[in-house]
Amino acid sequence: MDSFIFNWLPISGLQAALAAPFGEVWIALVFLAITASAYASGIPGTLLPISFTSGALLGVGLGALAVAVGAMIGSMVLYHVLERGSHATIRQRYGHKLARLDALAAGKGIVPLIMLRLAGLPHIAVTGLCALANVGPRRYAIATAIGVLPAIGLSSLAGSAL
Repeated sequence: MDSFIFNWLPISGLQAALAAPFGEVWIALVFLAITASAYASGIPGTLLPISFTSGALLGVGLGALAVAVGAMIGSMVLYHVLERGSHATIRQRYGHKLARLDALAAGKGIVPLIMLRLAGLPHIAVTGLCALANVGPRRYAIATAIGVLPAIGLSSLAGSAL
């Protein structure tokens, strides 16, 4: 447990938590909850610092897994909130303008959604577009998982190198 991160952060309590029985699992659950909360809130720019830190504290495998599961839970919560909360109102008001977006979403599969994730567009923008465009929760979840896993994996790997 004597890595670089422990030399410059005053985290003796965290060291004790990691050394405790099932300590890594509890800390992984904390990372899962933080990631899910941040993603469900639509806070931009949180995925990379969280996955970097989880990789530094838990290693690539457990750290990336905790953040990936948290990101999926938060993404689905935000998707459903946006879909149910604003879908009917916006459809009623701007339905004729959204027809082209629906046609684009229906015809191209999940590849454009994955590309939006990989391009680094803000999470809330991609989720809002998917909720408005009748993408469907299953397609949205698959595209989100494929689109965010490379960033989570690379950031966790970088964090574990500390």
